Amino acid sequence: MGRVYTRTGDGGTTRLGNGESVPKDSARVNLYGVIDEASSALGIARSLAAAPVAVAIMELQRELVKLMSWISLYDAGCDVISATELEGKIEAIRSIAPMPDVFVTPGESTAGGALHLARAIFRRAEREAVSLSRDEPLEPEIMKTINRMSDYVYALSVWADHEDRVTRITRAVLRRIENSGAAKGDVSLDEAEAILAAMEAKASQGGVPMAMAVCDSKGNLVAFARQDNVLPVSVGLAQRKAFTATQLKCPTSDLAAVTQPGAMLWGLQADPNLVVFGGGIPLCRGEAVHGAVGVSGGTVDEDVAVAQAGVKVWESQEDKEG
Repeated sequence: MGRVYTRTGDGGTTRLGNGESVPKDSARVNLYGVIDEASSALGIARSLAAAPVAVAIMELQRELVKLMSWISLYDAGCDVISATELEGKIEAIRSIAPMPDVFVTPGESTAGGALHLARAIFRRAEREAVSLSRDEPLEPEIMKTINRMSDYVYALSVWADHEDRVTRITRAVLRRIENSGAAKGDVSLDEAEAILAAMEAKASQGGVPMAMAVCDSKGNLVAFARQDNVLPVSVGLAQRKAFTATQLKCPTSDLAAVTQPGAMLWGLQADPNLVVFGGGIPLCRGEAVHGAVGVSGGTVDEDVAVAQAGVKVWESQEDKEG
């Protein structure tokens, strides 16, 4: 295990990579020390950022290790990222997140705020680089790289804010959809049982054994009834008809024409979970789908008639609430 302290710097000096002993406040030490600060700020940002941004930050931190190695003369021949490469990374981010044309106040997202801190530290690193260049030559390409670092980190901050904004908007939209989809609640068990009773009564008039299902807005079964001697295939069909009506938000009888060869939904009938003939009807209030009924066992017309009996009960419940 490596030692945490060496005591070699207790006198206020440190050694560069070439063995030279220099004061800890010398221009070269100040420069790589500031870049080390920037990398630490990037670490905070990486821990807070969305996955794609975090990966880009990690890659940058690895490049900073090489840059600090170059500046501290430990490996003056190492391959330091160029300003041109950083510009390419900036352009790649611009294709994802539009750059604002006004001054940005840091803090829209936690990761973005941390990246702005790193950006400001890189600006200080640039000033330290200018100070060092007065005392000893500093390659122009390194100066360009340090300058472009702050630009790249600014682009990363915009990207981080963008990712956070997309996440927040997505969550808000999903909550809105969920809330609007159940403005008065999905069909309840009591409502489903009343609907089933009406459908059973209607089915009994025809003398054909039927299976009847009521599901919620997501297609999950709420209540189910099957009459004696109903065909086994009708049990699954009734539930799938109700499911189909919720997923496509329309009566399954509407799907027959549009799933014919050459029609716009041709191929939909190949989905084993969907049914494209009559017997499934959504339970709506306004434009919101709160569930659906599905009936199978008779002819298409007979199934639809029984399903409509259930829908009438649902609509009468809405009238009472109104």
